[in-house]
Amino acid sequence: MRCLVTGATGFVGSNLVRSLLGAGHDVVATGAPGSTTRYLDDLPLEVRLVDLLDSSQVGTLLEGCDWVFHVAGDTSTWSALTERRRKVNVDAAARLADASLKAGVRRFVHTSTVDVHGYNVDGSPLPERAGERSLCGIGYDYADTKAAGEAAVLNRVDDGLDVVVVYPGFMIGPFDHTLQLGRVIRGMQTGKTTFVPPGTASFCDVRAVADGMVAAAERGRAGEGYNLTGHNRSYAEMFTRIAQLVGATKRPVKVSRGVLLGYGRLCQLGARYTHRPPDMDPGLARYLSVPQASEWTKARDQLDYHPGDVDTALQDAAAWYDEHMPTQ
Repeated sequence: MRCLVTGATGFVGSNLVRSLLGAGHDVVATGAPGSTTRYLDDLPLEVRLVDLLDSSQVGTLLEGCDWVFHVAGDTSTWSALTERRRKVNVDAAARLADASLKAGVRRFVHTSTVDVHGYNVDGSPLPERAGERSLCGIGYDYADTKAAGEAAVLNRVDDGLDVVVVYPGFMIGPFDHTLQLGRVIRGMQTGKTTFVPPGTASFCDVRAVADGMVAAAERGRAGEGYNLTGHNRSYAEMFTRIAQLVGATKRPVKVSRGVLLGYGRLCQLGARYTHRPPDMDPGLARYLSVPQASEWTKARDQLDYHPGDVDTALQDAAAWYDEHMPTQ
């Protein structure tokens, strides 16, 4: 199949294009203008950086494509970037879905997030449905915009678009050049004190998620969604394990929800003066404090998905950082 991958220059996209190439597919990789392509340069694929909000450019991207993997997204949470985040996560998704319909794309795999399901108060794992509490409307705008973007794509199903949705968890592995978990690993390696939020998340190897996305295109049921999640662990457990694996000299320090929320408010206030994204904000602090857990039985049964080994993913991520982004 000829496959278009949006967000191909990012963490998930870089792994997805490798999974697709390994499965024998042709790939057109795209990212936002100005994105680095250094982690794609050695691959046998076509790279075209375009603005997904430009319909004329998107139309040419889709020519001859059988499958579309919409991975591009704005993962920021800072309130000052709300307009940009909505354009990327909602408007671009809707326009790409419309263009895919017009181009006769055979399957559209939309990357949402497990965050749209919220969580159960007792921390019990959620399948592909809403929990007792929502992560939308709490100041964590990433969840709000991803939910809206997913809805916009699914609105095209009645028009004939063949959509499968995937819900990744907290991914770990190589090509994390924006240092999503790398900040924690790098901080521990350099002897910095690391503070641990009180919540829980579902951790998985990004390469397993990429393989799951390919399987969703091959075998997923039209109009349905699949959790590509994994091992439900507290941040305290995960950060402690990272410290052990990288030989950190300082143990992670747990902080309460109240302390994290207060820190987020201070950081957000400071950002008004620095005009730079804060390390924390209230919405992100609330998100990192909840007992979010996920189950992936449906993906296992229908896609043969497995989340991989967390230790292996952590070690491979650390090795990738060492090679490509060494500490000073």
